Amino acid sequence: MPGDPCPPSRALKNASRFSADPASSPESERTIDVDVSVRLDAFVHATLAPTSRRLVHALIAEGAVRVNGRRVTKGLRLRPGDRVTMPALPPGVVPEPGLALPVVHEDAALVVVDKPGGMPSHALDPRERGTAAAFLVARYPEMAGVGDPLAPGLVHRLDTGTSGLLVAARTAPVHAALRDALRRHAVEKRYLAVVAGRADRLDRQRVDAPLAHDPADRRRMTTATAGRRAWPAATWLEVVTVAGDRSLVQATIRTGVTHQIRAHLAHLGHPVLGDVVYGGASTELAPGRHALHAAALALPHPFERRTLRLEAALPRDLRALIYPA
Repeated sequence: MPGDPCPPSRALKNASRFSADPASSPESERTIDVDVSVRLDAFVHATLAPTSRRLVHALIAEGAVRVNGRRVTKGLRLRPGDRVTMPALPPGVVPEPGLALPVVHEDAALVVVDKPGGMPSHALDPRERGTAAAFLVARYPEMAGVGDPLAPGLVHRLDTGTSGLLVAARTAPVHAALRDALRRHAVEKRYLAVVAGRADRLDRQRVDAPLAHDPADRRRMTTATAGRRAWPAATWLEVVTVAGDRSLVQATIRTGVTHQIRAHLAHLGHPVLGDVVYGGASTELAPGRHALHAAALALPHPFERRTLRLEAALPRDLRALIYPA
């Protein structure tokens, strides 16, 4: 699977999700004396390990990292004697007991929640608040040591604007088993999307179009051309209903390429409503929300030798787009 193409700007755009502004909170900072000649971004990355380079660059750009008291650029060459001030970041997601998400399934191995649209699945920055991961690690503390520290327990991701079923493992062996099932395409995920236009022609279509990062816009995936690094992606489509100039489409996948359904539907000329990254028309949905919902999944249970099948009903905001009162 490709990496998340979301740029560091997600953290900057969601400043209200941060617990504090590090540039104005001296108690949450630390200052380190430099004793070697090195690029600033490399120095910060090594000091804040295992922080990602993406986050390091965002911290420098927003002024949370300063050299000798001044804001600087990531490529600055540090010299012995320089003093670098940077935020003292928590090691992972901070639990948030005040968050509430519907728990669709819970057992000793795994948990499945119904994530609302507009809530990030996980943090890109350990200062970020209001994520599904923060809910999970508060309710299931054992997940703190499972998987990515910024996405504890999570077996896969849902885009922030997408609602629906999100799977988390309670132990490292279960996490490894479920990740392996995803790699083997043994997990079936079914989505519902409200798209622009009358999409009758999409009914019972299989879209088999490898996807690659769009060289003109790193936020997007696009159908791949010859010679470019790409990921295989297959989507099965069924049209549930057509209402005026909108259609409700069911999309089933076993591959899990970033933005797969969004990119395939846009490629076919029927972008998801509200999905401005892929040309979807604006709607009455809340900012940052698009009309895509992870409605069902079937996965091999890691312990019980059975297929676990779960569903989450289409939420009210998306029903209103296709079934107005």
